[in-house]
Amino acid sequence: MTMILPLRLPARLAASRFVRGSLTRLYSLTAEESMIQEKLSKALQPKKLQVVDISGGCGSMFAIDVSSEKFKGLSIVKQHKLVNEILKEDIPRWHGLQLRTKAE
Repeated sequence: MTMILPLRLPARLAASRFVRGSLTRLYSLTAEESMIQEKLSKALQPKKLQVVDISGGCGSMFAIDVSSEKFKGLSIVKQHKLVNEILKEDIPRWHGLQLRTKAE
């Protein structure tokens, strides 16, 4: 079962809550967050996927937390490379990306 959580937090709170792993408030997704979730869901069939625009709503920086069986046997670096490959057309538009991956 895939758990996809739509999240929308103020930038300074989103970053700290993302780092602590305590994203609890649910909000509607922006178009860019939806696009990221769609691409990652299709490619990774994640058990957990959280995408948060931490740029204050302008869509230039995202925090992504994803758990997938497709990461099993891969180092963290290779997991991150896989996500970067999936999002390679989008990343050049962004200022930054916070990425947390886990094999499940």
